[in-house]
Amino acid sequence: MSDDSSQRWNVYENAVTGATPNPLITAPDEFDEAFAHGANRVLERTVQLARVLIGAHQSAAAIVVQGDWASVRKFFSLSEKYAEWQDYRAAATGYGLHGWLLREPQTLRLTQAELEAHPQWRNFGNQAGQHPPMRGWLATPIRAQNGTVWGLLQLSDKVEGEFERADAAHLEQLAEVVSTALEALWTVRNLQKAAQSTELLSRPEPDH
Repeated sequence: MSDDSSQRWNVYENAVTGATPNPLITAPDEFDEAFAHGANRVLERTVQLARVLIGAHQSAAAIVVQGDWASVRKFFSLSEKYAEWQDYRAAATGYGLHGWLLREPQTLRLTQAELEAHPQWRNFGNQAGQHPPMRGWLATPIRAQNGTVWGLLQLSDKVEGEFERADAAHLEQLAEVVSTALEALWTVRNLQKAAQSTELLSRPEPDH
């Protein structure tokens, strides 16, 4: 693995990172906040590892709960090649390829020419000229064991050459690890909530 400046770890987020209301968390509490904190740590490390291990200048991970882009949780990592965009924070909206890939989940490995020729390519919409430019795209869904698609893991601008089949296979494996970690955190959250409910129900009613 190279240790030049293109491989330095930088991570940014462009969405709220606390426990916010979404279709699965309607009234966030301390257990939801703990889940959100754990999910953030998973996503932060995932974008760092994906970019450095596969060798790309850009990586991103986004969790979108049941299509609710208002509560999207997204992290990205940029090499120093993209230092000019380190303050870019426009929220993801599911426009173009991102939204389409969540609806039609599959692994995509595209050169820049193939990306721009894709029928779902929208050239960043109203963020054209502001969004970091891309050079090719490798993306795969983050999928739960029951088949639910929770989000996307993606890379752009490979350090050397174009993305290869082996890169796609490695990204798919990493997405499986991310899904397993998130599901484990969600299970812990559910168990804690169940334990709290049991405790409340077992408390004797006060005398009046």
